[in-house]
Amino acid sequence: MTSNPVQKTNETTDNKDVVVSNDTSTQSSSKVQTKLMSRFCISIDDDPIILLNIGGIHMSTRRSTLMCIPNTVLALACTNSWSEKITHDNDGRLFFDCDPNLFQFLLNQLREWSSSTRKVFELPRNEYDRQRFRLLCYQFNFHRDLIDGIHRHEKFHKLCGHILLDEHSSVAIHAGNYRYGECRGINVYSSGINRIILRLKHDSMEQYNTFIGIIWSSTPMQERSFESPTAYGWAGGKQVYLRGIPSCIQGYGGYDSDMCTNDTIELILNCQLSFISILNHRTKKLYQIPIDTREGCPFPWQLHINLCEPDDRVKIVNPT
Repeated sequence: MTSNPVQKTNETTDNKDVVVSNDTSTQSSSKVQTKLMSRFCISIDDDPIILLNIGGIHMSTRRSTLMCIPNTVLALACTNSWSEKITHDNDGRLFFDCDPNLFQFLLNQLREWSSSTRKVFELPRNEYDRQRFRLLCYQFNFHRDLIDGIHRHEKFHKLCGHILLDEHSSVAIHAGNYRYGECRGINVYSSGINRIILRLKHDSMEQYNTFIGIIWSSTPMQERSFESPTAYGWAGGKQVYLRGIPSCIQGYGGYDSDMCTNDTIELILNCQLSFISILNHRTKKLYQIPIDTREGCPFPWQLHINLCEPDDRVKIVNPT
């Protein structure tokens, strides 16, 4: 039987298409494999392995891991000017006389460190270990912002009630009679440790009576915002609000309403461990509230201020 030339042409074309398709699939698979394996195929010449002795426990890691954050003891130990001077054990390992478990906790985070995504260290959940980890990081010359949190640039954004903004939205002023007014920061917070500096001002009385805390970013605005079910924070009269309700314990967590006019207050939002704190720079007193992120105030959080009395004001002091 005589073959149909058109049919042959179609069959040839179809077969070629199949071959091209297989080649494309192979190339795609090869690219995926290359990307997957690339981090495990780095030459020792390009990124040497550093042998460590940490309090008698042997560890090892890439030089790039120790040098990922510049000007720390770990980074300097890998430079030509210090690599020979720093203490080595009898096997030639870099020796650091510190807790191996805490160092391993630090090293694991450095291995995944990226300045574009990681801005602050995760801290141990145990308070004792948390303090010891901070001390270890300080000894290795890691910047305090990486340990205790980042001082954030903020400004007031949303308003409800008799509130005016001044100084490029860094100052919130109560401009009406004795009615409440809410204002919130522009940022939202879901990770890390974030620090916001506030300066308080009241012209007519010594004691400062306002609400400072957080609220879930999707909570509707209202004048009495401290009663919102996602509100947590501190107010006058030794009142601490938990889920919009004053704590049944007056002076919850030792709070004694020590905030006065001209005080500088540091609000600390620890999203890692789900608590907020305020530090009064004048009295050096620190207060803390644990946050129920499931049934109380879920992420993301916002800076939440509520003013009551005429000319009450709060100023955000941004880092320079």
